[in-house]
Formats: sequence, C-alpha cells, structure tokens
Amino acid sequence: MKQVDRTVLLDWWLQKYHNTNCSEVIRLHPKEVLESPDWFKLYPVTEEQEQEWIKWAKSYIKKETKMSKLLLERQWPYVYLDCSPYVKKEDENDR
Repeated sequence: MKQVDRTVLLDWWLQKYHNTNCSEVIRLHPKEVLESPDWFKLYPVTEEQEQEWIKWAKSYIKKETKMSKLLLERQWPYVYLDCSPYVKKEDENDR
C-alpha cells in the first residue's frame, strides 16, 4: 500500500494558514523546539480551519493510498496525532 508523506499533510495547513512550509519551519527554529510537539503551538489554527484540514487530509489519503473508508477511520487517530495542527482556544485570542 502506498504511503503518504507526513510533510505533505503538514505543509497543507502550514501553507494555507501561515504562509510557510516544513522546510521554512525547520530553517527558522532550533532543533530543540522541533524535537518537541510544542512547535505546533507556534502555528495555531481555529477549529473551523482544523475541520477543513481533516476533511482535506482524509480525502487526500484515501485518494493517494486507495485505502478503504473503514481502514482509513481505523488509522486516522495515528495520522491525526502526528500531523494535525494545534487548535487555539477562544480565550487565547485575548492575550
């Protein structure tokens, strides 16, 4: 079964909502920041944007891998945990 590159999934939301990509993020931030999941907090999105990414990512993965809907739903939590953007909470906007 064909695999989807993690960078493609990350680049989609980074480019669309922050006008950057994985290569640029790696260039801009120290290794210590990138080795922790905290770098996602530097590029937050809204819940609506996250939902848009989920819809796109599932469609993209299904198309690229020819994975059944059932298998995709079983594997989705792993993809989501690895690639999903950080969702900022409403009260974070006030800071």
